This record gives sequence, C-alpha cells and structure tokens, in this order.
Amino acid sequence: MGTTAIIAAYNEEGTLADVLGALTASPLIDEVIVVSDGSTDETVNIARRFDVTTIALRQNHGKGYAMRMGVAWATHDILFFVDGDMFNVTSEHIEALVGPVARGEADMNVGIRHRGPVLDFLHLKAGCGPVLSGIRVMRRAVWETVPVQYMERFKIEAALNRFCVAAGYRQLNTVIYNLGHVIKESKRGLLNGLHSRWEMSREVFLLIFDLYVFETWRWSGQEEMPVAEYDLFE
Repeated sequence: MGTTAIIAAYNEEGTLADVLGALTASPLIDEVIVVSDGSTDETVNIARRFDVTTIALRQNHGKGYAMRMGVAWATHDILFFVDGDMFNVTSEHIEALVGPVARGEADMNVGIRHRGPVLDFLHLKAGCGPVLSGIRVMRRAVWETVPVQYMERFKIEAALNRFCVAAGYRQLNTVIYNLGHVIKESKRGLLNGLHSRWEMSREVFLLIFDLYVFETWRWSGQEEMPVAEYDLFE
C-alpha cells in the first residue's frame, strides 16, 4: 500500500519548506499533496518549488474542507495528514507515524507531541481531554467512516476518533519527541491567535456532546461537499 501525505496549509510560509523537505526525502512517502486553504502569503509558491501536487483554494474554507480536498486527489490507500506549522521533522518521526499503519499494526496512528511525562500521562493514560492532534496516519477506510457533516473546520479530528472506534478499527497513539510547532499566537498575533484558539475550543466542546451524547448523525442526512474554486499545480 502506498502512502499519500496531505498538508492542509493556511499561511505556513515560515515552516512549510521544512515539512516538505522531510516528506519528499522519505522513502515511506509516495505522494505529497499541499492544499493551500486560501493562503495570502508565500505558501503556494513555496509548495511549487517541490515535487508535490499543490491545490490552491481561492478562498478559505477551513481545515476540514482542505483535508477533504486532499483526500479527493490522493491516489494511495494510506493517508498521512501533516500539519504545515511543524519544524525539525525527521525521518524517525515519519517512520514512527507511518510504520504502524503500513505494517498493519493499526488502522489509525495519531501523533502526539511530547509535552513532558506528566502531561503525556494525563492526556494519553488518564484520558484528560480528547486526542485532537492533526498529525495522523490512517487507512482510507477509516477516513470514509466519518459523515460528511463532520469533515469541516476543526471537527474532523474528534470525529475521526469517534468513528474509527465505532467502526471497529484500531487506533494507536504515538508520542513524538523533539518535534517543533508554531503556536497560533505566534503565527497570527496574540489577539487573533487567542480568538482562533477560542473558536476552535468552543467548536470542539460542542462537538463532543454531538458525537457522544446527541449522536445527530444517526438521523441527519449526508451533506454534499461544497464546490470551491481552486488552482491546481502538478
């Protein structure tokens, strides 16, 4: 089974080259797709310097939509979703994430950045808070378990956790060490970053009730993927 790496990127000019350099050099990655979600900086131009497929959405549609667009263009069965705001990505990181799925040891492997032994324990062992990392590898069948209405904005990671388990697929959480990450407050400024973090937290909090309490997908119909204008560079 081949592996497609998908980066849903919004204004990631500071880190994207580092991520793409690691992915395109890895023998474990067969295809790389960058979906620029209406970026206004040099994200698209940086992506085009590499041997990757670049999809430039003309307007911002949210992370979930950009991921869906990447999956629609992916040609392989293993999907590796990668954050564009990482740095110091190594071949060891890629192996730790892709390896378990490629070897059939798990159907979805979620990469969790190391935050110290106490926080790692509270998050992964004690179950304090949902596992919402955007760095995850999965078989395409896992992605397809998620109803379309949850493939938007910040809903997708929590929804993947819920429906992966509900469908009987195996989820693995892997702690990733020494992986850099640019926080929202640094990328967008303090006020805009805090506002974005609040919007994300609020959306996920309400979503948890929907996924585990109300379960509205059981009676709501499937939605169609909205049509978006984009430019394609291969």
